[in-house]
Amino acid sequence: MAVTQTYTSSSQMSGDALAEHILDGSYGYAISNAVLQLIDSEHTLALDGQSIVSDGTLVINTSASKKLIFGVDDTERLQITTDGALDILSAKLLINGNTGASGQVLTTDGFGNISWTSVDAQVSGFGSISVSGQTTVSADQAGDSLTFVAGTGIDITTDASTDTITITNTGTGSGTVTNAFKTISVDGTSIVADQSTDTLTLTSGDNISFTVDTANDSIEISASTDGELNQNAFTSVASTDQVTLTADEESDTLNIESEEDTTSDARYADDRDTVTIRTDSSLQQVMLTNNVPKTLSMASKVPIVTQTGINSGIPLRNKFFNVATSDPVSGGGGYIGVSTRSIPVLQSDGSTTVDVLMPAKSDNSTLQLTLVNSSGTDQIMDMEVAE
Repeated sequence: MAVTQTYTSSSQMSGDALAEHILDGSYGYAISNAVLQLIDSEHTLALDGQSIVSDGTLVINTSASKKLIFGVDDTERLQITTDGALDILSAKLLINGNTGASGQVLTTDGFGNISWTSVDAQVSGFGSISVSGQTTVSADQAGDSLTFVAGTGIDITTDASTDTITITNTGTGSGTVTNAFKTISVDGTSIVADQSTDTLTLTSGDNISFTVDTANDSIEISASTDGELNQNAFTSVASTDQVTLTADEESDTLNIESEEDTTSDARYADDRDTVTIRTDSSLQQVMLTNNVPKTLSMASKVPIVTQTGINSGIPLRNKFFNVATSDPVSGGGGYIGVSTRSIPVLQSDGSTTVDVLMPAKSDNSTLQLTLVNSSGTDQIMDMEVAE
C-alpha cells in the first residue's frame, strides 16, 4: 500500500512504559487510518497500519539482554536471541516461496545464492586407507577423491558401468616382479640369488651338451657318450647259493675266470681247466667251452632233481653177465663176459641195493629207462651211455 508523506506535529508517540509492545489509542496517538512520519537530519521514516518505510538503512534493535521476536496470528514465529542466533520457531523455511522436496538440503553456490538441492544417499565408507610401511591416505573433506597411479609394469582399467577397477601386470622386462625360485639346491649345495640381476649359469660337463631354444624358453640336455656308458646295465650279478657281486664304482669290471680241476681222478691227468673262456671284442661276446668229459656230465647218469631243487644224476654201473658162445674163449669154457649198464636203486628198507637193468633200444643205439611220471603214465627215456 502507498505511504502518505504527512504527519501531525502536535501529536507524539506515548512514552509510557506500559506501551512497550502496543501502539494503539490507549496510550497515545491513534493509528487507525493514520500515517506517522519521523524525520531526522538525514532520513525519513514513515509508517501506517501495514508498512514501515525508510529512505535509509532500517535498524531494529532492542536493549541489552532483550530478544527480537516476530509473530503472526498472535503466535511467535521467529526470534533473534541475545547471542545473535536466528531461531525459526515455526520450524518452517521457504526459499522464494519454495519449500523444496522431501530429503533436499539448503546449499549455497558460494556467491550468496541459496537453493534446495538433492544429495546422494549416505553410505558407509573408509575415511582412511592404510598400506603397510606407507603413509596413511585420509579423506579430509567430503569431496576428496582417491587416485590410483599405475607404476612400471602395471596397467589400471576402470569400468564405470560395473563399478570395477582392474589392475594388470604388463611388465615384460628384467625388472618385472614374477614368481621365481630364490634358492636352487644341488646335492645339498644351495645357490642363492642375492640380487635382482643374478643369473644362474648351467655349464655342460664331459659327454653332456645343451641345446637352448630361446623362442620356446626351453633347454634340452643330451648325453653325447657313445657305447656302453650310455646304456642300461646291471649293477649286481647273482648266482644261486653264491655271493652276489655288486658294482660299487662307475667303472667296475666283472671278471669271468676258469678254475683248474685238481680233484679229478687219473682219467683227467692233464689237469686242464674244466671250462675254456674266450672273448671276442669285435662281436662283444664272451664264449664258454665245456671241457668236462661226458662221464662227468649227465652222460652215463640218470638225471634227477634233488629235494633241494639242484639238478643231479645217478651214475650208471657196469654189469657183467656170462653168455654161452661157440667161439673160442680165453681160458677155455663156453661162456664170455658181456657188459651192460644198470641203475643201483635203494630198496624201501633203506639197506638193500638192487641193480636195475635196461633193455636196448630197437635200433641198438642205446639203453632205455622206463619211468612212471606224476600222472601215472609210463615215460621212456633214452640213456646217454657214451664215454
